[in-house]
Amino acid sequence: MTSIKPSLSVLILSVIFCLNSAYARSLRMNQEINHHFTEEIRLGYELEIYHYGTDSDTFIFFIHGAGGRADQWNHQITALKDKYTIVAFDLLGHGRSPKPKTGYTFSELMGDVEKIYTKYKCNNNIVIAHSYGVAFALQLALKNEHKIQKLILIGANKPRPISRVGLWNLPVLMLEWLRPVFSNGFAKNAFHPDTDPEFINRERATSDQNPMNVMKGLMKGMKEMPVMNVNDISIPVLIINGETDGLTPVAGAKRLAAEIPHAELKIIEKASHLVMLEQPELVNKIIANFMNH
Repeated sequence: MTSIKPSLSVLILSVIFCLNSAYARSLRMNQEINHHFTEEIRLGYELEIYHYGTDSDTFIFFIHGAGGRADQWNHQITALKDKYTIVAFDLLGHGRSPKPKTGYTFSELMGDVEKIYTKYKCNNNIVIAHSYGVAFALQLALKNEHKIQKLILIGANKPRPISRVGLWNLPVLMLEWLRPVFSNGFAKNAFHPDTDPEFINRERATSDQNPMNVMKGLMKGMKEMPVMNVNDISIPVLIINGETDGLTPVAGAKRLAAEIPHAELKIIEKASHLVMLEQPELVNKIIANFMNH
């Protein structure tokens, strides 16, 4: 009898531990799904994270671009959250996340992306990224390709370091004075001429709220972006660009697609840089077809 008691005790404790762990996981999932919350990703800074969907074992990570925010993915999240588990977030300096004066180099932001991905990744992971977010997605794939099944890159060109930042070397006060110039340039290059003017005005108004010190930090931080050997990426990649994208032109998307062995490129008519907002139904259909094959 004495030899049985320790084994029985261990068994009982193991069962209790497993039940508690299962309950904790269930409680955690119930708290997070369809909610947004803050979490300390970088020391001293809690980033805004959005968790949607089912308890599917396929996770989709959304990465927005410079000056963007997680809610620019609302159309895609709504279309996918009933079938997949969604993780989106506001990068430091964006959306609801803190906006400190510094901390916007490529390596610092890449570190945040990696920490979020590492914490929430599952056995099956898909990364969807836009604009500057494409650089983080490609770097993530190069480091974690065995855990990422597919990449979807929107408003994409091949990332490369920026050698000169021009006006972004000016003091922040002068950049604020030039904000209308930047705003007009953004509107001209980010939207198709046929896009709903009310939508353009709303998006411009939101974009104009981006702190200029953050935008300056982002632009200067791109100088340290590494050269990426995208031809080493062997997983399926979908690239979606708007036909009149003036920020990441179609020509650059074609070059990127040509360098990635298993990439396919879709050019969307009557759309520009914010193609996922300008033509959401078509973009969602293309994404669904890609993910189902």
